[in-house]
Amino acid sequence: MASSLSVAVLLCLAAAAAAQLSPTFYDTSCPRALATIKSAVTAAVNNEPRMGASLLRLHFHDCFGCDASVLLADTATFTGEQNALPNKNSLRGFNVVDSIKTQLEGICSQTVSCADILAVAARDSVVALGGPSWTVGLGRRDSTTASMDRANNDLPPPFFDLENLIKAFGDKGFSVTDMVALSGAHTIGQAQCQNFRDRIYNETNIDSAFATQRQANCPRPTGSGDSNLAPLDTTTPNAFDNAYYSNLLSNKGLLHSDQVLFNGGSADNTVRNFASNAAAFSSAFTTAMVKMGNISPLTGTQGQIRLSCSKGCDASVLLSGQEQNAGPNAGSLRGFNVVDNIKTQVEAICSQTVSCADILAVAARDSVVALGGPSWTVLLGRRDSTTANESQANTDLPAPSSSLAELIGNFSRKGLDVTDMVALSGAHTIGQAQCQNFRDRLYNETNIDSSFATALKANCPRPTGSGDSNLAPLDTTTPNAFDSAYYTNLLSNKGLLHSDQVLFNGGSTDNTVRNFSSNTAAFNSAFTAAMVKMGNISPLTGTQGQIRLNCSKCALFQRVVMASASSLGLLLMLAALVSTATAHLSPTFYDTSCPRAMSIIKSTVTAAVNNEPRMGASLLRLHFHDCFVQARFHLTNHPGCDASILLAGNERNAAPNFSVRGYDVIDSIKTQIEAVCKQTVSCADILTVAARDSVVAVTMHAYINDTRYRARDYEFCDAELLYLLGGPSWSVPLGRRDSTGAATAAQVISSLAPSTDSLAQLISAYASKGLSATDLVALSGAHTIGMARCRGFRTRLYNETNIDAAFAAALKANCPATPGSGDGNLAPLDTTTPTAFDNAYYRNLLSNKGLLHSDQELFSNGSTDNTVRSFASSAAAFGAAFATAMVKMGNISPLTGTQGQIRLICSAVNSLAMAKATCISLLVVVALATAASAQLSATFYDTSCPRAMSIIKSAVTAAVNSEPRMGASLLRLHFHDCFGCDASVLLSGNEQDAPPNKDSLRGYGVIDSIKAQIEAVCNQTVSCADILTVAARDSVVAVSPSVVELIYQLSRSSGFTSDDPDPYI
Repeated sequence: MASSLSVAVLLCLAAAAAAQLSPTFYDTSCPRALATIKSAVTAAVNNEPRMGASLLRLHFHDCFGCDASVLLADTATFTGEQNALPNKNSLRGFNVVDSIKTQLEGICSQTVSCADILAVAARDSVVALGGPSWTVGLGRRDSTTASMDRANNDLPPPFFDLENLIKAFGDKGFSVTDMVALSGAHTIGQAQCQNFRDRIYNETNIDSAFATQRQANCPRPTGSGDSNLAPLDTTTPNAFDNAYYSNLLSNKGLLHSDQVLFNGGSADNTVRNFASNAAAFSSAFTTAMVKMGNISPLTGTQGQIRLSCSKGCDASVLLSGQEQNAGPNAGSLRGFNVVDNIKTQVEAICSQTVSCADILAVAARDSVVALGGPSWTVLLGRRDSTTANESQANTDLPAPSSSLAELIGNFSRKGLDVTDMVALSGAHTIGQAQCQNFRDRLYNETNIDSSFATALKANCPRPTGSGDSNLAPLDTTTPNAFDSAYYTNLLSNKGLLHSDQVLFNGGSTDNTVRNFSSNTAAFNSAFTAAMVKMGNISPLTGTQGQIRLNCSKCALFQRVVMASASSLGLLLMLAALVSTATAHLSPTFYDTSCPRAMSIIKSTVTAAVNNEPRMGASLLRLHFHDCFVQARFHLTNHPGCDASILLAGNERNAAPNFSVRGYDVIDSIKTQIEAVCKQTVSCADILTVAARDSVVAVTMHAYINDTRYRARDYEFCDAELLYLLGGPSWSVPLGRRDSTGAATAAQVISSLAPSTDSLAQLISAYASKGLSATDLVALSGAHTIGMARCRGFRTRLYNETNIDAAFAAALKANCPATPGSGDGNLAPLDTTTPTAFDNAYYRNLLSNKGLLHSDQELFSNGSTDNTVRSFASSAAAFGAAFATAMVKMGNISPLTGTQGQIRLICSAVNSLAMAKATCISLLVVVALATAASAQLSATFYDTSCPRAMSIIKSAVTAAVNSEPRMGASLLRLHFHDCFGCDASVLLSGNEQDAPPNKDSLRGYGVIDSIKAQIEAVCNQTVSCADILTVAARDSVVAVSPSVVELIYQLSRSSGFTSDDPDPYI
């Protein structure tokens, strides 16, 4: 017994040392945890928009520690953080966290920590209010105690000046940008009169009208109306946007600590940047949030997993008692009930599995989403603290009176830079602040819009104690929307808090505020990035802390779960091998064997495209370059899509592939699929599906970011989305097998037409693959997305005459005439709509604005001129022809039945054990006999891996939304593989290194990610070749903002005639 215990101790210590946060921490132990948190947060925010800000604030006040200590309630023998000055009568939302915890305990007993609940709830709160999302690392453990002193010392009060704010945040590793970004959380929420009374009556940097308005509900006498509320963002108080920063520009920061962000200090430029660029704010905010979520979390065996978030114990801010009552939290933090509710729900399905710290991180993300803000991936796996520290909370958390320097310092100490600070400050696009936190700003500061101050003074009297808790929106423009109005407010000196306005007050953050104010996307991006960073602020992981059963209580006992490995028997392997003999391609190929494959691919691609729009083009290109090259054993003499391009080595280094990218996306997909369906989904299928999904993702990315549609609810089915947007899609036959080798560089060069080819050479090259001239022109339309390198179009710029002079001149600026100079400089293949899959490419050709020689050859008094004219005038005609050609290309002699293999990793051929080799030798005769009858089918995976298509689509869409270019990359991967369609292009080595592929093909990561996801649900069922094919299709759909009208037209009894007006031209 003793010996066993000793060994266990060693194992625990080892695990603790290696513990780290991971967004997939609960995927196996409590798969419903994140959905439970999101649902609870969304419901709470929908019921009361202010709750989004409350949950976000809970995470903030916990995460200058991230151990759920703030959730611990005081008892007769325990004093926690809830009554520390920053928390007392301020923090709320505990009931939400408790509810979440209860639900989680019901499904995963003592698994999810309160700290993780807090982290996730913060993210989800931002998303719920229209803000950005971010990845929340999970695995925190809950603290077993809380500290009022630490809360009082760590949390910045609302009267902090800029220098104090910078220091407070800097002490936690946050930069000035982090500080300003996190202050943006005041784009939602409210503050009590007692916290802004001094601002509205005594400060001069406050808009007089704003101050007057606030004074109406915040009397001057202290004690009168102290708890009266005012929104921290009066512009859009319930929307997570950048209005908070715009308010600061107008001296309408509610709290002193808001306005000091824009008050002639070092944060001014960041405030200006965030006020003018919502995307910059979002990016900085999410980055800062991730950093904040990683502030010293308990992990591994540290702390515990509380059974109740308010009892026992990091998510230390959830612990009833000292930390919640620290100065920065007292009377200010709320949302504990939401976190408790989340914890309850999570516990119901995953007992003591999800930490309160992770709940806080995810809830913060989901709160932003619920308010219309951006979303982000929450790294999961936090553990909950077993204590809470009030003094640390007071010390670490920036006060609303913080100066820019203090904000920068506070955030910097948490590892958050100035941009993170400004972006996270954009959280003030939702939420409210109490009069006591912005009183001084209203009455004493000068950098405040007078009308803004006047309006606030109406609800925030000058006397301290009078209306202290009266609330005002941190973003008065759109108080319930997560947008960039907060930053616009800062530009008008309408930052509610001193710490808001200091972000735009002639300081170093001014430009960031301006950027976020004018660019919502920049804010969203920065915010989500900062949120991820904040969520990763030293979380407890591994065996650190605990997984509380209740986010407000410490768990009394911890469980040790041991896992064991298992292996497949020879009989199962034989059955699997024999079953492949009758294989054929089918869109439902993985429906049974790997039902999650398609969704994994789709989500991964969507993420990749959202992260880098260019990735859509890259994944498309990967598929192209895979499908055009033969790289397998030669049962036929015709090449096909076999994912050979994914294999490291010669094929990747071939000249045409030098520019291929996206391998990492494919790798990521593969990894995820392997986790659910081991050795089931092929890399070739991943490539195929990713190419398709990347187009869809780019379409959705363009749509979602099109201001014409933002006001609309786009929560509808894909078919309706396609109808509305007009992006082409097609049915992808599945059942491809992966090649067991890659093509040589010579094979690649001979298979792929170079960009210098004449029209006759292009027609011949495509004809040799069974593709017509119309197919050639249609497939060339993939150049409506993606980019080319200078060395590929230099000769055209300087030596050809059929090129628009102004077009050439503009390109020459970035592509010098001298070979070797700027060879790798990029230019969009379609300069009109470079990240949208439409028919602008053909219109460019009509104007002699084709980038490559091989592009312009299609319209140069040759046999394809009329086809180009047709596609230029009719997006529907192009969409139909493109879809048809893609299906034909994907069917170029793929490996099926028992040919090839199903790779476990798309970039490497499987290593067969001797036992497998023996079994395979016994089946060779059967395999050869049945290979001839194997055929592709759109329903191929319906039984064996029903979720494959949805995984691919989701991954591709995510990748294209992240980077529109990825759509082109995945499409190109399929092209370069599908003069063979066997995923040989995915194999590291010769084929990838061939000139047409080297440094050109990309998107491998998307395919790998799809493959991993599919393998996780359907072991060795879906081929990489099929993944490539489907990804190519989905990448086109994802990237299309205007061509999917094809779907609608094909469903009509009569299509457009050549005389029909094209609605998209």
